[in-house]
Amino acid sequence: MNLVRWIDLGCPIDLDFNPSAPTARGNGWRQDDNRPTFTLSYPRAGVNAELTRLLVDMHDYDSGLDMKTFRVIADFELDGTPAGQNLASRFQPTAPGVWEWKVPRSVTKLARGKIEVSVRDNQGNVSHTERSFSVTATRPD
Repeated sequence: MNLVRWIDLGCPIDLDFNPSAPTARGNGWRQDDNRPTFTLSYPRAGVNAELTRLLVDMHDYDSGLDMKTFRVIADFELDGTPAGQNLASRFQPTAPGVWEWKVPRSVTKLARGKIEVSVRDNQGNVSHTERSFSVTATRPD
């Protein structure tokens, strides 16, 4: 019967699953091997009229996000925080899977900036993105 079950599922049988502790992570087909779903929604790539907030959407379907590993690094000073410092502690959840930081002092002029964002799930899979952009009060045509 195990052979039939294995063929039917198309994956290995999880022999270390304990029915008395169904939330305990086992090995085999139940292991989380997908990175978190992740998007830096704002600022947009390219030219922005101003930088008033940073908006990150992220979710992990299986093991969940490890929020201690959430990192947001800008290569420019932002609201008195020097370049290269982690800004993640300033973000607040606004909806399920959405974190936002409303920048108290908006940026209206920035020749070129880069923001790096990363997060890890509880299994150890990492998602990372970089966004390059500029801020000009008057957008070119």
